[in-house]
Amino acid sequence: MEYLNSGSNLGTGYTTTLSATSTTKLLVKTAHACNTFSADTSFHLQWYDSSAASTYTISHNITIPQASSFQALDGTFVLDNNDYLQAKCGDDTAIDLSLSYVEINNSEG
Repeated sequence: MEYLNSGSNLGTGYTTTLSATSTTKLLVKTAHACNTFSADTSFHLQWYDSSAASTYTISHNITIPQASSFQALDGTFVLDNNDYLQAKCGDDTAIDLSLSYVEINNSEG
């Protein structure tokens, strides 16, 4: 088992940043949002739970100051089959989101 990384440059519309497939689950260890914009900006993170067919908010309208960052997850967050994370920010291309995770097959857990 090894950690993998994924990065996204966020804009003002929700972007799917990480998705589990029908045969995999993802153990998300960290979600780190860095403001690369020339001013403060807002950050939003949500996840879609496919088993409930519902979207849930993790971080809503968090202000990240200019040249600062925000640790959006503070522990392992599990994305089950077909679940996904989505994020957006208040200004176009203002936030770089870095995710660290482990992918496991359904047979492993």
